[in-house]
Amino acid sequence: MLESPAPFTYNLRLRVIGGKMLRRLINNWWVGLVSVGLLLAALIGAATAQETSQVTISVSPPTFELSANPGERLENSFRIINGTDSELTLSTAVKNFTAEGEEGAVNLTDDDTGFSLASWISVNPETAILPPRGSQTFAFSIDVPDNAEPGGHFGSVIVSTNPVQIDSTGAAVSQEAGPLILLGVAGDVDQSAKIVSFAAQKGFWEKGPVVLETRIANEGNVHFKPSGTIAVKNMFGREITRINLEERNVLPDTTRKLLNEWSPGFAVGRYTADLSVVFGQDQNVETASATFVIFPYKIIVPILLGLILLIVLLVRGRQRLSAAGRALAGKR
Repeated sequence: MLESPAPFTYNLRLRVIGGKMLRRLINNWWVGLVSVGLLLAALIGAATAQETSQVTISVSPPTFELSANPGERLENSFRIINGTDSELTLSTAVKNFTAEGEEGAVNLTDDDTGFSLASWISVNPETAILPPRGSQTFAFSIDVPDNAEPGGHFGSVIVSTNPVQIDSTGAAVSQEAGPLILLGVAGDVDQSAKIVSFAAQKGFWEKGPVVLETRIANEGNVHFKPSGTIAVKNMFGREITRINLEERNVLPDTTRKLLNEWSPGFAVGRYTADLSVVFGQDQNVETASATFVIFPYKIIVPILLGLILLIVLLVRGRQRLSAAGRALAGKR
């Protein structure tokens, strides 16, 4: 069996190898600098190329809130803006949309919904070439049928870019943008709604901002944007502040979550928030209340501990002074 070389043999070999590598690095230092420079240039160039070729379009305005009578024709327009230095080819498509979740997201679909609008919309032009950093105006019209169902109808004109190759691997990207269109058709409209819940997101807060969460359900057949206020009162019943309710559209047969923040500064105690919501043409009012506690323990606890320590020291100091006084009086 072969024995392993002694430790000093390994050390000698390492020294020899290390010395050769060091000499090579010293002799070829300029090669290393050039290599590092070329690598950095390649990385910066790739990052710049990807950034400049990133497809970015935006829409203005992002939302239309319209109303019409059965049999009426509406005409409007929006603008698509090219945020890149490249020419883009655009195409349009009309879709319906429904609410997705309670945060305000939408689900675009080609399917008919209970509140479809897409089949009433036509767009001009249907395709366009968008110059670098330029914009294109698209006109659209809505032809409301004579027998259109009263209430809300929701759709969108989606403008898509043709896929653009952005790197040597052949990866391509496209983007979509377009306005959401909320149409209210006049007639026998139901504007029923209710407050599903109202509460602070936490019952206990160390400090602000306190987040107040309102969930409103639309039980009617037309969208609406509720308005209202939140009055915050302290433990003595005195109103501290009044906050305007976040105003967002609530689509029919959906529940929408609205968030409001209150930044009280330094605050301690139990607080009550009284919500008052107004909705619908009849100005119906719904109310709800929530309570929460604010206690900045990271500030208060050290102060209390400091006061307790100070009291203890004062008491002990007083006791020592009394004992010293008694001792002096006994020696007389």
